[in-house]
Amino acid sequence: MTRHAILSKPHWQSDAASPVLLSMPLEELRALDSLLEFVIEHECVELDVSDCRTWARISGGEHALRNAIAAIHKTDGADAPALANLSAAEAVLAACTAFGGIARQTTRVYERKISLAQSDLPRAWQEQLTRIRGRMFDGKVRKTPDLFDRMTRKLCQLGWFLHDSEMPLVIDIPALQAFYTYETTRISQRGKPLAPATITATFSDLRDFLTMSQAYPAELPAEIDKLLVKLRERADTVLSQKFAALAKLDATRILPRAEEIASEVRTHANPAKRIIQRNRALALALPPMTPLRREWHELRFGRDIVWSDGRYRFRDYKLRKTRHLAGRETYPGSVHPSVQRFVDARLLQDDDPKYLDTFRATAEADQWALFQHPDGGEVSANYVSQVWSSEFETGANICRTIVYDIVFAISENATLAGTVLNDHTSKQARESYTSKQAKAAALSAASKEVEDIFDAFDL
Repeated sequence: MTRHAILSKPHWQSDAASPVLLSMPLEELRALDSLLEFVIEHECVELDVSDCRTWARISGGEHALRNAIAAIHKTDGADAPALANLSAAEAVLAACTAFGGIARQTTRVYERKISLAQSDLPRAWQEQLTRIRGRMFDGKVRKTPDLFDRMTRKLCQLGWFLHDSEMPLVIDIPALQAFYTYETTRISQRGKPLAPATITATFSDLRDFLTMSQAYPAELPAEIDKLLVKLRERADTVLSQKFAALAKLDATRILPRAEEIASEVRTHANPAKRIIQRNRALALALPPMTPLRREWHELRFGRDIVWSDGRYRFRDYKLRKTRHLAGRETYPGSVHPSVQRFVDARLLQDDDPKYLDTFRATAEADQWALFQHPDGGEVSANYVSQVWSSEFETGANICRTIVYDIVFAISENATLAGTVLNDHTSKQARESYTSKQAKAAALSAASKEVEDIFDAFDL
């Protein structure tokens, strides 16, 4: 906005000819005008720290505060009453921006140990990848966009294995069988064998590459299909591990733990650490009632989540894993009212609850991330599961099993509702997430109901 447009506003009419305003840097005048409009809109009798911080968070952060402080110095002098609270608000935001708890740069020299660089792949593989990417871009291949990146990573891993094993960099049946043996015996950086689901994903992506490149004989994808059958047979062991983790987890502890973390936020003097604790509380509270896959880090207000009819609701959202499949419907979930206070806390942070509607509107207009580091950076894809692992020794994906364990014993309709909530379309998926304990509980309840019916007839 130009200087003339600003000084033409009604609240500047009496000072429009002021030499101070006419000579003030335009950025400072814009900040001062924005602050004055905020004061008028919210009827602030006196600007307290929360007022100043709220204005800054919706108007440009530290930069806006510095410009407003400089402007008030020019118009009202160094003793202006508002300066102390504006400076205090700037200190809070600066502490968050400068927070050093999360490294942004690598702290070690990276040495490749598991995959080739894409530029080191055989030229034929690179050309095939280029053709696949072109076909996906042209819409000739309808697949999820991140499939190309996954195929490329798995191809680089295969290339590394073949090179390290002194085998030709050629995809054939002996190469695939040797790579399968390697993957099923490899120990991860965590000191454990790779999960069957991880290996299944690797070979599924390689099969897609072979099929989509249209450069390999049909027996190669068929060989991978045989390997995938073996992997599915091994998956029963992982299912038992999942249910063992579920058995150790008392679901009734989840929300109280989130509330405990939220209640201790004020004990942290550093505002950045208060943001981190609110993030952690939110990461624990939401997944049990909204069991998404690993996509929490991508969610944004306005684009994915909106405040509507008294709830935070998903709007036109399709879950990432299946959104590109034909006929997939939008996700019907919302944030349950019992935990929406954790979302409110993420928006408000330390500020006055009277500004909650303002933050909701700004978050939607500017598409704020649901989870955000104190310095404004995005959280990692694993963030929510990492919080769960640190608290309960299992990732947040266990919530999908928790949903079925709760609804399975209620009724068939409730179980179908759980299927929708978990974005599952098959009976097999539902059954694989339903533990033996839940089935036993349902059977016991049904048996008791049958016994009561027979007792009523004195049989």
